[in-house]
Amino acid sequence: MAKRPPPSTPRSLHRDLLQDLALLSDSYDRSAQEFIQVAAHDGHFDGWDEASLVWPTGEMCEGESGDDAHRRRHELVEAIYRGVPPLREARLSEAWGRFEGHSDAYHEGNRIYLQAREQFVAGGRGTEADFLELYQSLYVEALAGADAHVPDDGEAALERARIYRGPLAHAQAVADSLPAVVLGDDPRWDGLYDVRLNEMVERLPLRDLLRDVAQRTLDTIAAGGLLAARYNTYNNFAWFGVSVWKVIAEAHLALHRIGKQGASSAIATGVEEVRLGQAMLIEFFQAHQEDPAQLKPKGYWYGQEYSYLTRDLIDLSHRLITRVGQVSPESELTLPPLLRNGADGRFLEYPGMGASEAVTGARRTLRLLKWLRISWRSGRRRKRLATDPPTPERGRRGWDEWLRWANETAENFGIDVRVTVDPRFHTIAREMDLFGGKHRILFLPTHQSLIDHTVFYCAIQRPEFLEAMGWKQPERCSILARTGLAKTGVRVGPIDITMFGMTSANFDRLFEELDEFVTIDHSARAGQTAKRVVQALDQRPGLIYPMATTAAFPGQLFPLQHGTFAQLPPDVVIIPMSYRGAHTIWPKCPKGNLNINPGVVEVAVAPPLLGETTLLPRRRSLRIQLEAANMFHAIHIASLLNPERSSEA
Repeated sequence: MAKRPPPSTPRSLHRDLLQDLALLSDSYDRSAQEFIQVAAHDGHFDGWDEASLVWPTGEMCEGESGDDAHRRRHELVEAIYRGVPPLREARLSEAWGRFEGHSDAYHEGNRIYLQAREQFVAGGRGTEADFLELYQSLYVEALAGADAHVPDDGEAALERARIYRGPLAHAQAVADSLPAVVLGDDPRWDGLYDVRLNEMVERLPLRDLLRDVAQRTLDTIAAGGLLAARYNTYNNFAWFGVSVWKVIAEAHLALHRIGKQGASSAIATGVEEVRLGQAMLIEFFQAHQEDPAQLKPKGYWYGQEYSYLTRDLIDLSHRLITRVGQVSPESELTLPPLLRNGADGRFLEYPGMGASEAVTGARRTLRLLKWLRISWRSGRRRKRLATDPPTPERGRRGWDEWLRWANETAENFGIDVRVTVDPRFHTIAREMDLFGGKHRILFLPTHQSLIDHTVFYCAIQRPEFLEAMGWKQPERCSILARTGLAKTGVRVGPIDITMFGMTSANFDRLFEELDEFVTIDHSARAGQTAKRVVQALDQRPGLIYPMATTAAFPGQLFPLQHGTFAQLPPDVVIIPMSYRGAHTIWPKCPKGNLNINPGVVEVAVAPPLLGETTLLPRRRSLRIQLEAANMFHAIHIASLLNPERSSEA
């Protein structure tokens, strides 16, 4: 049994609140009032009398006179609930358009950098490291002078509440404190270089070329930071949070009214669940107030705990609706669409992606049993392989076993994995000589479902992917994976047995020894282990999931762990990948869900990104790669979700 975390950990906050109901009520009221004040600046209460924007306290909701207070609570929450979806779409539409508008210029900037660097080295002016040093001096200069995003009243209020943080806020403050760049009389700055883009050749001094590349990069990073910040604020926080809040407020009102007619154990249980929901919402609110620029964040943004919290809030919402229906059959309470995978609007899943049906009953059981047999046989073959002497051939055979397991898994569950490669990929890959073996390649996928590992193994076997990468066969990769990945909870005495016919500890050991993957413990930070992945990149491509955990609802995309990127060498090439539709194939909710559905997962492969131009210089004061991580996060958002209006209903 897992140990309960000590009271000082963030995960125990809502448990502590439930031990002191007076503190819970006071904390809930203060958090609600704070959010109402923020929402007022964002236009949710336009036309309301300012005096009416007061959250009724828990004390006001007690007794016979509590109806008006509960009703007022519901009205306040309902106003925010109605206002968030259109505001979310407007905010994201603007930020998405700005980010897409800079995308081509950014990729052209990478091409300019590569062409100029080739001429710099070929002309005997220095090494690639010298060229990078020259570029980074201008990069820091451009960062210090970048135009700061000016938030409007709504975003400024969110900033004051520590919910929203504008793009470049951290790195720009650091760059401002660094000494000014002194270019000096180095003749290399004025050397002329020929750059060819779209059949046009332009000859410019190196100084002008690199300033142009730095500006293009920072414009894209700033636009990506805005898209990521708004998505985290208006999707992950506001839309989800107010959907749960609406359920809790409505259930509390309904239970209060029913309770006036007579007490019952079902009503008492419902009230306890309302209190649990209130405590969890406080925890949720405080998680979003954490500063993401910390090297070691304490809360949920970068770990499984936050994902579990949001999953538990969804499961609780389902229980509350059911509970109210049991004690009041005439109740018309329903789950908000976002919490039942029925949301519509913009920036949702692409149509035709995801689950095609929900398999239940005997069909579901038979598929799970067949998968168990597939995995058990695969585990048996892997154990036999592990007895052979460690050689490259053994490693290759272990990799091929994973590819076979993934194909059989996808076929068993009826999962069709398709690959779409961005049209710009081939030109950029050719100019950076991606196929020549001189670059360290890192794949950067989204991570919304436990089926994602299967999807990756299938995707890299598709002809479209092999052609894009210039591979004759799927290259063996190094993967950063957490320990306990195969745990099932099935125990034989004191031993935990996985579906692969071995203990979880032995499964992790084979990950390290046979596959030469890198495992990270639940309690560790990804950045601490990423160094080993970087070392492995010298021998083969790598794969990391810097979202660190799976999503609780479709469209939930976590900020990427910037500590991971702080370990990357500048000569890395990053290839983002988005798994469209993966979440509904194997949803995280309800807790312990094993309903794996047939359907389509489309893997969208973005153009390669050049670490040299994009990662911040490796100076201690700029060590945190928050801005670069936000840009990669924005690429995931822009490629995973449909910017046009669609429906999941």
